[in-house]
Amino acid sequence: MAKPNYFYNIIPFNPPFEELTLYFTDQEHPEYHRAHIKLLPDEVVNHFQKTNPDLEFLYTSFTDPQEDFANFKLGRSQLSISLQKRYFTWLIENYFQNQLDLPTRIGFINECQVWVPTPKQDTEQFHLYMKFSIRVQFATVTDHFELLLSYQGQSKVLKQNTVELIQAIGSDTFNWVPYKGHLHKWESLISNESIRVHHDDIHPILNRDIERALNLSVEIPRPSNKYKKYLNYIHKFYKRFLLTDKFRNIIPLDDQGFFKVPKSKVFQTTTDSNLLEFGDEHVNDAPKYALKDTPPFEPSQLGNTTMFFIMHRKDIENAKRLKTQFEGGFSWFKGLYDYVDLVLNVQPGLSIVFDNEDNPLPEIEQKLATSDFKPGVTYIAVYLTPIDKYTNDPQKREVYYKVKENLLKRDITSQAINPTKMLEQGKNWVYSLPNIAIAMLAKLDGIPWRLDTPIKNELIVGIGAFLHQAENVKYIGSSFSFTNDGRFNRFEYFQKDEIDILAGSIAESVKEFATLNQDPKRLVIHFYKTMSQRELNPIIKELKELDLNIPVFIVTINKTESQEIVAFDADWSECMPMSGTIMNIGYNKYLLFNNTRYNDYKPNIFDGYPFPVKIKIQCSYPELVKDVKTVKELIDQVYQFSRMYWKSLRQQNLPVTIKYPEMVAQIAPHFESEDIPPFGKNNLWFL
Repeated sequence: MAKPNYFYNIIPFNPPFEELTLYFTDQEHPEYHRAHIKLLPDEVVNHFQKTNPDLEFLYTSFTDPQEDFANFKLGRSQLSISLQKRYFTWLIENYFQNQLDLPTRIGFINECQVWVPTPKQDTEQFHLYMKFSIRVQFATVTDHFELLLSYQGQSKVLKQNTVELIQAIGSDTFNWVPYKGHLHKWESLISNESIRVHHDDIHPILNRDIERALNLSVEIPRPSNKYKKYLNYIHKFYKRFLLTDKFRNIIPLDDQGFFKVPKSKVFQTTTDSNLLEFGDEHVNDAPKYALKDTPPFEPSQLGNTTMFFIMHRKDIENAKRLKTQFEGGFSWFKGLYDYVDLVLNVQPGLSIVFDNEDNPLPEIEQKLATSDFKPGVTYIAVYLTPIDKYTNDPQKREVYYKVKENLLKRDITSQAINPTKMLEQGKNWVYSLPNIAIAMLAKLDGIPWRLDTPIKNELIVGIGAFLHQAENVKYIGSSFSFTNDGRFNRFEYFQKDEIDILAGSIAESVKEFATLNQDPKRLVIHFYKTMSQRELNPIIKELKELDLNIPVFIVTINKTESQEIVAFDADWSECMPMSGTIMNIGYNKYLLFNNTRYNDYKPNIFDGYPFPVKIKIQCSYPELVKDVKTVKELIDQVYQFSRMYWKSLRQQNLPVTIKYPEMVAQIAPHFESEDIPPFGKNNLWFL
């Protein structure tokens, strides 16, 4: 088999100078660049500390002379890597803004974002811009400085100016606005006393709030191969703007262009690590094929299980149609029993019909309170909702969440179905039914499939996060698995700052594990971001109090979409590397390509072409992350857990250890109670 031929969206370069004259002041200048004194040469800091001994920051205009600024001739060896990176970013921003007259902004991680207009795609309402990010790095995948070039999607700038829009909808919906070559936060721009603002020259960038205020339709993107589109965009940008004499005079890019991935940095997940076990000990890597001929791994064993419907009066016929499809099938879907071994009794008179389509909650609550729910019977509600969690109206969205909560308080799991979607899809509705079937089985304690992997004596905790936009509060959800085969035993959620409570919850799960089994050999935490020592310390403390001296591995799992490193396969027309490919991108940092491109299967457009996930591995015993076998085993585990998603037959690129907690953290904060009802902590109600 031929060696893979991969390359990154990274271009190396060497600094074009050996000496610079830089200008500094100790007076605060918000339009110049603030630098901590630890990043600056001693002779610069000493010069200012003579008169200002408590100095913490200096401000620099880099090589741009300014009156009253002190200048220093400095060799490159005197300049920190951090300061050099900021200097190169400043050069890049000036190039695009002053020489090419393109809007720019410096992002959170000090990357330069460039907005390129695309007049051919303008509409009557909008100017369309394509966004690119240029991030200066040092020795990430090479031994040199590097430019990470990424495509960050498109934005629409309204042709109406702020005068017209304020008169129509007010200004509280505005967020970002381009003005005189810079991208500004609206509030910061109008409050900036040094900028004279002309409202008729300001055109806001479209966002969801403006969309709702103007009642604009939301575009749903069509499935596509993101790799080819992404590569095409950055390659055109590279040729048009970077592969020029003017730019290379500023940043002398390597003549080889995008950097090839060294073969020594590429390896694969374990053979057969994508295999799943179904019923009758059948093993397959694709649930959508396996379940057509094979029973699920474990059917629901809850005994007497009753299903009832919650629906608007106009959806009574849709509920009857669904009942027929569940029992007798629809097209090639043969029904819940034949597909997932699920038999449900529909008790007459238990279903709930409401009349108020905008706010059905009072009617539903009243009828739930008077329904005859029998002890010893497991109930599942099929909610034909006229309001789903994606509706534009936030008040209506709350109804969806409150219905879920009211059912959980009564130990009832639920399956929400959008009847409008059901009718619009027509014959294609059959493709939604298998997804509904596996979700319902999982909610009723069945197991659609499990990982085909030996059980290890370890506890796996997954922690995901969701930012509640209205409150600007980040919530974290956690999931606990007592085994590495993909089963979960409990879900919780917390606010971001409740780390001590989270640590106590993790410790309690370790204690429970040790009571039921034996002391775990290790604790593996899948975390949505890099875990700080402050966040890790309470967990270590709790484990010590349990007299457990075990290693704690923290596997950080991030999407890498647009602002991170992506790699491409130069030898395949669709550009996406093979599933299971792992690339080392620095100390304890890896890219994992997790998709449906296998040796004997090429993904179709609906499988998706997901970008890789970025993985970082830490351990409470740092020497253990040097063990290649352990690292590969932990990455294999991430790869395997992505196959345990029971909401869809489609493979995911994120593991459920991160995805499930994120789903919990997205919904649970909308509940009236301060916690998930007890039944919901041990049930996959959020699928």
